[in-house]
Amino acid sequence: MRFVFLLLVFFNFLNIDYNKFYSINKENASLMKFFDVNQKSNAKLIYKDGYLNIEGLKGNAHVSIYSIIGNQIAFFSNANLSNFKEPVLLQTETMYIARIEFSSKVLTHKFFTR
Repeated sequence: MRFVFLLLVFFNFLNIDYNKFYSINKENASLMKFFDVNQKSNAKLIYKDGYLNIEGLKGNAHVSIYSIIGNQIAFFSNANLSNFKEPVLLQTETMYIARIEFSSKVLTHKFFTR
């Protein structure tokens, strides 16, 4: 019985969506941004003719390209993303991971080469 009571209290106080102690305005709640696993970006990564294009993002960021097993393939320091088009030698029909580090957040995207 104590265990059930503790579970109810735990889920009631730590459920951010329904908790009265957190801000009702979810856009301004800093904890919502931290715990939100469904953060979406409208970035589009296109690999064509040996060039990697990143569309849909603006600002400067560090861009790292990793193989699926974690080996770093390429790194671009403080790259301007509004017109990002860099030559990268990647194998065809392979999946890669792009890590885009802004000063306040980090985005990761999987992409395939064709």
